[in-house]
Amino acid sequence: MIKLLKCEYMKTRRRYIFLTALAVTAVLLMWILHGNYGEDFLRIAWMGFLYQMPLANAIFLSLLSIIVSSRLCDIEHKGVMLKQLAVTTERGKLYDAKFIYGFAIVLFCTLISWGGVIAYGYYKGFEGDAPIKLYLLYLLFTITPTLAVYIFQHTMSLCFKNQAVTFFTGIIGTFCGVFSMFLPQFPWLRKMFIWGYYGVLQFVGLFDWTPDDRYKLAHFDVIPIDWTFFGVLLAICVVMYILGRMLFKRKEL
Repeated sequence: MIKLLKCEYMKTRRRYIFLTALAVTAVLLMWILHGNYGEDFLRIAWMGFLYQMPLANAIFLSLLSIIVSSRLCDIEHKGVMLKQLAVTTERGKLYDAKFIYGFAIVLFCTLISWGGVIAYGYYKGFEGDAPIKLYLLYLLFTITPTLAVYIFQHTMSLCFKNQAVTFFTGIIGTFCGVFSMFLPQFPWLRKMFIWGYYGVLQFVGLFDWTPDDRYKLAHFDVIPIDWTFFGVLLAICVVMYILGRMLFKRKEL
């Protein structure tokens, strides 16, 4: 496995996949952190970002998963290398190596965005100390949906030579997930799509916000966490990984 991971690095070091991932992460941070922060918002900003970030993650981390998985697998498809690699390497190990390498890039970028928000909060002067326990919980609830999305995109990218299929499938899924987050009155809708689980696992709610007073009287509170569907999402990850690995092993190259 170490040799396969090293091989992935050697194949991709001049394709700027990591730099592209960092660029997407930079845009994500600019999207999240941009704004005029008044005193009313600075008072509740630590909780406010926990409320706002899941939507941005649903867009940008899903896009990041599409880009990384597609770029990694496009190398093999263009060079007709999958068939050659399958002769020298067991297909399951090849699936795992590309998955580990790609998701490691996405995970690293996720950690950068998470740490960047906390660092910015102290720089900007958010009132009080960061609620680290809540931010760690948020990190868990960010990594898990991202893992599910990446497994799906990774399998699609390996099984389809035309990466446009993978790209547009991922974009449609991202749109469905983001759209479902704007319809909180239909909680079942976001649970239908793995891209919607950024919203399913959101655990901070906004209360008493009005267009006139804005954040003057507003406050954020922790709402009940849907642990049942967190378990469902973990099960989905396991099932998609097993099925994806099986499909790739049986695919005609």
